[in-house]
Amino acid sequence: MHDLLPAVLPVHGTAAGPSLCSFRLVLGVALLWKITADHVFGMARFFDLNPKSLLRWRYERDEMAVKLLLSPTAFKVFYTARAVAVLCLLAGVLTPLAAGVVAAWCMFEFTFDRKFNTVFLGMMCLPFVFATGADAYLSLQSLLDASSVTAFLEPPPVPHGAAFSWPQAAVVVVMFQVYWSSTWFKAASRQFTSGDALQKTFEQLASVRAELPDGPRDYYFPDWFTRRFATAAPAVAARRWRVPSLVTIAVEAALPLLLAFPVTWPAGVLLGLLTHAAFTAILPKRLIPFGLAAVGTYLLFLPQHAFVDLIEGLI
Repeated sequence: MHDLLPAVLPVHGTAAGPSLCSFRLVLGVALLWKITADHVFGMARFFDLNPKSLLRWRYERDEMAVKLLLSPTAFKVFYTARAVAVLCLLAGVLTPLAAGVVAAWCMFEFTFDRKFNTVFLGMMCLPFVFATGADAYLSLQSLLDASSVTAFLEPPPVPHGAAFSWPQAAVVVVMFQVYWSSTWFKAASRQFTSGDALQKTFEQLASVRAELPDGPRDYYFPDWFTRRFATAAPAVAARRWRVPSLVTIAVEAALPLLLAFPVTWPAGVLLGLLTHAAFTAILPKRLIPFGLAAVGTYLLFLPQHAFVDLIEGLI
C-alpha cells in the first residue's frame, strides 16, 4: 500500500520539464486574452469613485462579498502589475514572481466578480510559483539562444520513465477534480439531467440578444437553432436538450481517465477539444480563456518522454 501512489503517479522534485513549460505558454495566451477582453469592456474603471462605478457601488453593498476594497489608484497599480505579470509569465521571465502576482489578482478579482473560471486560471498559475526551470523551454531566453525556429521548438531530451514533478502532478490532480466534481453536480441536478438548465440558458440568451453589446458575437446561433432549442415551448425544448445534457455528464466523467493513459490520450484530447468548443460556443467571451487553459493541461497528462516524442514528431 505504501508503494501504491508512486506506482500510479510517480512524482519527484519541482523541475518543470518541457510539458509544463509548454503549458506556461498556453496559460499565458489564455490570460492575455482574458485581460485584453476585460480591459476592452472597462475593467480599468471598475473601482472608480468620481464618479463611483456601478460595480463598486454594488460591491460595497454586497453582504456576501469578501471586502478587499482598494483605492482607485491602488486598484490601477495592481491592474497594471497583473498585465505586466501576464506578459512575463508568457515570456518565461521571472516566472515564479509573475505567476504569484497573477494568482493574487485572480483571487482578488473573484471577490468582486464571482466567476469560477477566474479562480481556475489563478489556480493554474500556482504550480509555476513552486516550479523550477519553467523558462527552460519556449521562453524569451530560449528564443534568443536558439539558432533556428526548429531549435527553438525542439524540447530538451528527457529520459524514458522520468517522473512527473510535483507542480505538474498538482495540475493533473486538479483537472481530475474539475471534471469529476462537475460530473457529480450535473448528475445530481434534476434540472440539468432533464435538459431544463440548457433550455433556460439558451432561452435567456435569445431573449436579450438584441440588448447585448456586439450581439452577433454573444449570441450568433441561426434562426432554426433558436426556434428548436431556445424559443420553442419550454417542455419541448428541454426534452431536446436532455440527450446533450446526459452526454456532457458521461464525457466529463470519462475525460480524465482517457487522458491519463497514453494509449487513449489522443481520444481524450479530441473529446476534450469538442467538449470545450461546445462550452465556449455558449458564452465565448467568458469561456475562451478557460477553454484554452483547460485544454492546455492535457499536455501534462502525458509522460515526459511521450510529450517529447510527440513534439519531435510534429516538427
